[in-house]
Amino acid sequence: MMIRIRAFAFAALLAASQAQAQSTWTFDRGATEVGFIGHRFGAVVTNGRFERYDGNFAIDFDHPERSRVRVTLETASIKAGSPLVDGFIAGESMLDVAHYPVASFVSEHVSRTGENSLDIRGRLTIKGVTQPFDVRATVDGDIERARRGEMLPFQASGSFLRPVYGIGRDVNVVDDRMEIVIRGRLKR
Repeated sequence: MMIRIRAFAFAALLAASQAQAQSTWTFDRGATEVGFIGHRFGAVVTNGRFERYDGNFAIDFDHPERSRVRVTLETASIKAGSPLVDGFIAGESMLDVAHYPVASFVSEHVSRTGENSLDIRGRLTIKGVTQPFDVRATVDGDIERARRGEMLPFQASGSFLRPVYGIGRDVNVVDDRMEIVIRGRLKR
């Protein structure tokens, strides 16, 4: 009986220390931009940003594999430079924001790839279609200062194929591969 109590106490202590090692972060909206880039034959032909987005990040600096990431984008908040282009991208043949107001990413596995870089594998959902999605993230700031609660500057990017999500099947002014880029800061 005493061994079971000690084992339980040890397990509870271990779980508590793991929970303390993980801290929760959100986007610093004043310093973060969530954008997209489209190329045609290697040249950038379109880019823009999402003005409304949210993110929750449970970060464990010592054990990145315990970290979790969730990002949501309000698709109607897309801005690509002109009301005409914004309307086209928001329209039925592209993002169809009337029927699919949110796109989201949820991590499944985080691994360190360098001193300040991570590979974040997860699932991206656009227009009700969910597919695997890989994100490369780099911390631009001092991780030791972030551990103490200071802002965490970063950049992250990943790419997807438009046809997989039913985006712009008949559009040929931009390549099928689109890139999502986030640059900014996280805060507690």
